[in-house]
Formats: sequence, structure tokens, C-alpha cells
Amino acid sequence: MTSRVRTEPSAAEAARTALATWSAGSLLLRRCPAGGRSWGVDLEGGVEGRPVLVVEPGSPVVAALRACPVGVLVLPPAGPPDRSVLRLTARFTPLRGASTDGRRRYRSELLAVCLVGPGRRPVEPAAFAAAEPDPLRQSAARVVDHLASRHRGELLACLRAQGYDALDVVPRAVDGYGLSLAVLDADGVRAVRLPFPGGPVRDADLDAGWALPLRCACP
Repeated sequence: MTSRVRTEPSAAEAARTALATWSAGSLLLRRCPAGGRSWGVDLEGGVEGRPVLVVEPGSPVVAALRACPVGVLVLPPAGPPDRSVLRLTARFTPLRGASTDGRRRYRSELLAVCLVGPGRRPVEPAAFAAAEPDPLRQSAARVVDHLASRHRGELLACLRAQGYDALDVVPRAVDGYGLSLAVLDADGVRAVRLPFPGGPVRDADLDAGWALPLRCACP
């Protein structure tokens, strides 16, 4: 029995991409005496997807976390095609040691991970910790703009070679697994996914496999 080859990011990878995309989020403390308040917090990268909260010493977050250390960190969508909000439920405890900027830092112990959009996609914390963020996340918008302005003809030819009666195409998103396209045909507009024929792109593949779309110097 052959295993199915994935052509798009898993929920765990999408969640890690959202975490890697943002340097700030909203902290919701539902059980604290303040009664369900949320505050903006800065984030620093942690080990295995465990973010570090960074707050000012006079912030009400300090007292709130002292009263109830369990909260929900909410991050907006990383971008198309995934429009899901990431919710990380965690226990936050102070990081001890000297701080060069005087701000308080809190390590996180993940209790639950969930992507919330059209439906809910829970992610096991262990799978979240083991996953990697999308290697193209920092270049995706530039690649999509380039494909839309310079390579729509090639995309149309690719679609037609695969049996699509495409009249026009608009690239919508790109990630390590492939391209998401909006395709116009005689019946209207449909969403089409074109996976990369060589399999998912990884960090080590960027220079070799993506020299054209990432560094193309088209006339």
C-alpha cells in the first residue's frame, strides 16, 4: 500500500508558518480577575515552536499572568491560501535571568493548538513542535506578483497541458508544496492546486530549485 503524497501544508505546518510570520499577537486571559481581557504582546522565537512572550514591566499582563498563568495567544492568518487564525493555549512562566532591555519574558508550555477559520483544525502539540514553517513564507508575495506580471502565459500552458480548458489564470499563493491558482474556464472560476513535480521545496532547495522565480531578472 503506497502512502498518499501531500500536495499542500499540513495543519501543523500551517500553524508553525503563522507563528513564524508574526512578531506580535494578542494574549487572551479568560480566567483572570479582569474577566476575559486581551492584551497585545511581543513575541520572540522559542525552541520547537514555543514562543516567548515579551511585555513591559509595568504592563497589566505581568499581574494578570501572576494571577492565572494559562492563556490563549492569538495570531492572525499568515496569508493566502490559509485564512485561519492560530490559537495557542499555553501556560506562561517567567524567564529568570538578566534582561538587556528591562522587559519581562515568559516561556510557554503548549497545552493546545488550533487553527480557526472555516471550521476548526486542532493540532497535536507534539506535531506542532515537530513541524517546520513554510520555507517560502518570506518570498511568497514577491513570487506571486512576479508570476502574475511575467509568467501567466507559461501558467496557462502548464494548465492546458494537464487537461484544464483554461481561458485565464491568476496566481493566488505559493508555498513549499506548490501553487494555488484561480482559473477561468467556460464554466466560471475555479480554484486549482498545482503541486511541484519534484515534491515539496525545503530550505536546502531554495537556491537550486527556485533560482528562476526568486531571482529571475526578466526583461
